[in-house]
Amino acid sequence: MTKYLIMLVLLIASIQVHANIPAEDLNPGFKPKIGIAVDYIPAANNMYGITLSPYHFDRDYAQWGYYFGYAKSSKDDMNLISPAEGYSQDIMWRVGLSYSLTHSFSLYGGATSYTHEVHFTSGYSPRIIDGEPIWGEESDTSWGAEIGLRYIMDSGLMLSTGYNSASESAVISIGWAM
Repeated sequence: MTKYLIMLVLLIASIQVHANIPAEDLNPGFKPKIGIAVDYIPAANNMYGITLSPYHFDRDYAQWGYYFGYAKSSKDDMNLISPAEGYSQDIMWRVGLSYSLTHSFSLYGGATSYTHEVHFTSGYSPRIIDGEPIWGEESDTSWGAEIGLRYIMDSGLMLSTGYNSASESAVISIGWAM
């Protein structure tokens, strides 16, 4: 997971946002940006993630943008009776659109997929040398929507907060817009 996040950050850092802007700017208030933020979602298991939010590069739709987010919780031990083992984990995918109300404020909303996974063993292992217990998995996915408000300061610091109906919790983000 960590190596994918690092690769994603490096990819975004390498994008040259202003590479293809013509000299005669038809929309002088337009400034293409891409934001990367770290998310905190205080659901049943606290989730941490990352969100990418590019603003639209078409001058006719400069107020529009979109976002992609991924969050995951740490493994929460289920405290089963030994020798059984088990843990639960939450995963959330977020995707949606944003619309700039002003230069600094944007309204965003989209769809979310919230999955609660449970991994467990029965406590039995095969009677062979180095036999490992057999793991089972159950998951429950719920779909929902989210809406929120994003604020981007002139320095590029980006703060956002919103509500997610799938996890029935807030989504709090802090990041940087380039």
